[in-house]
Amino acid sequence: MNIRYISWDEFDEALDKFPIPVCDSFYPIPRGGMVLAVALSHRFNKPIVHLPTKMSIIVDDIADSGKTLQKVRLKYPYPAYVLARRYTCKQNAITTALEISNDDWLVFPWENKQKAKEDYESYISRK
Repeated sequence: MNIRYISWDEFDEALDKFPIPVCDSFYPIPRGGMVLAVALSHRFNKPIVHLPTKMSIIVDDIADSGKTLQKVRLKYPYPAYVLARRYTCKQNAITTALEISNDDWLVFPWENKQKAKEDYESYISRK
């Protein structure tokens, strides 16, 4: 597994890959989905909501195992936009900007690089 740092330029390029959504709002999964939701909100002129409607799109930074999205989508079975998705994530109805291998530990530009490195090393030591 390797650390892969995503730059702000890569983030902006990834945003260009999202199609115009058929929705009335974005519902971010807390923490990970917040920055992407704000960027999508600005790009598509749609509000961010604290409770999704049937016309909301769920937003998160990464679909790793898919467990977080699965848990949220049990209550809110709506489409999702994620910045990155691992090849092994089998969740349906997800629009993804970046497909990543299982060997990439992503560090997004808004993350603290030192803390991300510590998280990565902690994860590697458990394997």
